[in-house]
Amino acid sequence: MENYITVKLNGGSEYEQDIYITKGEALALECKGNGAFQNKIWEVIASHINWREQMVVNGGAFQIMSYTINGITKEWH
Repeated sequence: MENYITVKLNGGSEYEQDIYITKGEALALECKGNGAFQNKIWEVIASHINWREQMVVNGGAFQIMSYTINGITKEWH
């Protein structure tokens, strides 16, 4: 898996999970723009993950820790 985001369960748990993202989602995630643009892109990606994985990562029980694209990991914020 070369493109994924790493999420951590909220509430003090140390549980982390890597979630695959497609090449298109990875490309969108790497796009630069203002805060509103980045927020909208993230909403679209989160919607795709929710549909594909049946997992709510946006405003749910998880927080995004990092993302890895082509083997390079970057902190989320």
